[in-house]
Amino acid sequence: MKRLKGCVGNLLFVALLFGVFGLSSYFSFKFFVRGKSIPTPDLVGRSLGEARAITSDLGLILEFDVANARNSDTVPAGSVVWQSRREGRLIKRGSQLYVAESLGPLVLEIPDLSGSSARAALGEFSQRNLNVGTLSYIDVPGASGLIATNPPVGTRVKTETPVSILVAAADHPQTYVMPDLIDRPLDSVRVNLGRLGIELATVRFESYPGIPDGTIIRQFPLPGAPVNRNRPISVVASRDSDDLLLH
Repeated sequence: MKRLKGCVGNLLFVALLFGVFGLSSYFSFKFFVRGKSIPTPDLVGRSLGEARAITSDLGLILEFDVANARNSDTVPAGSVVWQSRREGRLIKRGSQLYVAESLGPLVLEIPDLSGSSARAALGEFSQRNLNVGTLSYIDVPGASGLIATNPPVGTRVKTETPVSILVAAADHPQTYVMPDLIDRPLDSVRVNLGRLGIELATVRFESYPGIPDGTIIRQFPLPGAPVNRNRPISVVASRDSDDLLLH
């Protein structure tokens, strides 16, 4: 019995010894590996020469990823704009760290859209990531469409630069500010707009108790909007009878 207890005790001691040895080996290996790892440096914004020097001192292999080169408004051309591993994450010495080069700000040229309509020019500038500044019209006999831009055609500019355009349109209609027509008599409004060459495109009547017949109760466009003879104006006027749509 004593011999059996001794054997069991010896077995437990051996198991404990192996357990301690195993844990010791595990933690020793973990700290060994961790000791070979370093935080990933932040290379974004640094010149390629600085990036090489930093990675060389840390025992990392710097590789350039041409496919990830990109334009940047904040990182100068020739500096690091992207890196494959996030700053601060552990990386083993001897590992490859990929970076990409900044191509600098995206530079565009003002396109030559001579003769294009204002609508076509606006669409083209929008597709090219350029903003339209002032849109102006001028009467030029024998000419039509876009005739000038500011900045001029061929000027190199950054994205979203406002571009003012000048369009020749001999028959460009005079533009007015839409007046407030509410509570005004329909007949007098029709006459006054007609003097400006503007016609009411649509007149609709609605029953509105307490309001004299022919009084305008709604309008479109709203007061203050720009209008001309090419922009339809619609009003709703009061009337005792059922709604009626006149053209």
